[in-house]
Amino acid sequence: MTSFFKQIQTPYIYHWIIWSILIFFKLIIDYSIFGNFLLLMNLKIFLVSMILFYINYYIFLPFIIRQTPKKILVITISFAVIYIALMIVFIPPLPQHPPLLPKDGKIGSFNDDIHFSDIFFKIGIFSIIFSTLLFFLDKWMENRKKISALEFERQSSELKILREQINPHFFFNALNSIYSLSITQSKDTPRVILILSDIMRYVLNNKNMQRNNLNDEITNIKKYIEIQSIRFSKFNNINCEFYGNFDLYEIEPLLLLTFVENAFKYADLRKGPLDINVHLQNGLLDFSIRNFYERKNHEKTNENKLGVENTKLKLNLLYPGKYQLDINDNGSEYKINLKLQLN
Repeated sequence: MTSFFKQIQTPYIYHWIIWSILIFFKLIIDYSIFGNFLLLMNLKIFLVSMILFYINYYIFLPFIIRQTPKKILVITISFAVIYIALMIVFIPPLPQHPPLLPKDGKIGSFNDDIHFSDIFFKIGIFSIIFSTLLFFLDKWMENRKKISALEFERQSSELKILREQINPHFFFNALNSIYSLSITQSKDTPRVILILSDIMRYVLNNKNMQRNNLNDEITNIKKYIEIQSIRFSKFNNINCEFYGNFDLYEIEPLLLLTFVENAFKYADLRKGPLDINVHLQNGLLDFSIRNFYERKNHEKTNENKLGVENTKLKLNLLYPGKYQLDINDNGSEYKINLKLQLN
């Protein structure tokens, strides 16, 4: 019973709007035809209409939709038969001859004391049909909201998983770089460890953020490139170009880092340079990477694809219709170009 009253108190504002429009036009039509608002008759009509409307809306229809299809059919047919039978019994017969119009030809003398049975049965049909249509419209809107909420929850969960997945992937790649330096006992090892600690702090602090300043993201990428540049310093063919006012925009944290990681992980700098270009103009981020590589075994190729596929999923979830990702692989040269419209 408590839930019933709570449901009635739900602010269906458009219900009141519709009733107000119906009452207004009914009064205007009566006045234009009879020269009278027929207040007593209209009071009875709308009082009975609203009672029947909300009994059907809040009690009968909710009961009906909880039944099986077979029971729904039986209840509906039974209700229709009973309603028609009551109409036949209680509605008075129509007069044999229509009433004569007054001598002046006006209908203004219409009696607004209409019989209650006429209101209950004739107007009741309208109320039942009207409330049924509105009930299923409300249910449809409610289901749409539930579906949207479930879809949002699914996307949020999926995005959370994707954000978590990048952390171990990133750390393993960075640690491999330090391991390579430690084997050669490079003097740059302490410096690389310090830079890596800054990157790890950035990753841990921003893994659950929805947006991050683009300049901070670019700074983090530059630090990662610096680590790899020290590791591959003997080749001297890592080319980077950053252009644009990155402070003005925000981006999903760690979105671009996957492409940079994969480029360094699989690049063969003996075969050609590694080019990284990041241009920002009027909110359009143009991010491109090109590297040459030696064809690896199937397992490593799949590992590479996993990070890229996760990034594609994040782009679809966070920037639908706002990005274009082109990936070209000819067997020895790998190119990625991402155009992303930022807010």
